[in-house]
Amino acid sequence: MRLLISYQYYLPAFRAGGPIQSISNLAKYLASSGHEAYVFCSSSDLNNVSLDVTCNSWVDVDGVKVYYNNTKLNKKQTHKIINDVNPDVIFINGLYSLTYTIYPLMYKRSRKILSARGMLHPGALSQKSLKKKLFLTAFKLLGLHKKCSFHATADEEVGYIKDEMGNSAHVWNVTNLPNLNDYVLPVHKEKGKVKLVSISLISPMKNILLVLEALNECEADIIYDIYGPVKDAAYWDTCKTKIKELRFNVTVQYKGEVKPQEVLNALKEYHYFVLPSKSENFGHAIYEALSAGRPVLTSHKTPWNGLRAADAGYNLTPENIEEFAATLSEMAEVDNEAYRKQSEDSRKYVLQQFDIEKVQSEYINMFSSN
Repeated sequence: MRLLISYQYYLPAFRAGGPIQSISNLAKYLASSGHEAYVFCSSSDLNNVSLDVTCNSWVDVDGVKVYYNNTKLNKKQTHKIINDVNPDVIFINGLYSLTYTIYPLMYKRSRKILSARGMLHPGALSQKSLKKKLFLTAFKLLGLHKKCSFHATADEEVGYIKDEMGNSAHVWNVTNLPNLNDYVLPVHKEKGKVKLVSISLISPMKNILLVLEALNECEADIIYDIYGPVKDAAYWDTCKTKIKELRFNVTVQYKGEVKPQEVLNALKEYHYFVLPSKSENFGHAIYEALSAGRPVLTSHKTPWNGLRAADAGYNLTPENIEEFAATLSEMAEVDNEAYRKQSEDSRKYVLQQFDIEKVQSEYINMFSSN
């Protein structure tokens, strides 16, 4: 099988978050299991940060053939690049790109699967809602939703896709392929103190401001470090103002961007991973934290629920500052023995929730079916 994956971002890009990890893991798996994997992408990361790559030709990256485009392509030029591959299937990721979504959907010779990547979640659609509504209206008027099947990564997302694209849309439901981290021994936990970390894009969807507002209601000694690229500068300015207003017992630092290969090293310094997202299609950062043995504080709006029952963390209502502050205070009061058990149970929880070999076989079935 010859598969062409189309997405704006690919390794060594990392600032666009989880989809890059999903796509790279999938491409590497296919290439290592006897299939041909090609990736058509741009030569930039999020915010137009240029990558140090060879552009406008097919190059080998860990067994995957990658075309890093740095020119403005029209439909004919895009289709010529696709013709050079002559793929059996084009796996298109994301919605809002002319070059990497619309033009590949217009290609006539290959079967096409469009992965929504969480972009049809109501929380995602509420950001820049008018622009997205106009885009989706035009998308359907052009009949593009009839030129492909769709890919969702959770039962809930299947419903969101059908809500937008119609009940007749054929939707495959196959979850993402994440990185399984090694288990990292927990940091000593002193009662009354806690070290928290967030590693994510900084944008309203990730809800970092909620953490800061809740911290201002806490009396425990709390250290909270934030890693990740700033996607929304105005939102981050609001966060920085809130940081300056925090109580003396709370220390917050922005630690900058962290590359995927450096995430595990960062996680080992902290007790809990915090990410109260308004929505997560999958939540790679949450999965990676749990697999490393770091309990997670997140919302109910991710696939990672039942955390308290599993002793693997806490699920909260994203908008409830009082509930959030009370839980942060509870986490600070956890002693070392109880925390070590939480750490071990976090790893157990994520291994029980996810069967990588089963997911790999589901992708092969999706790409091989007619």
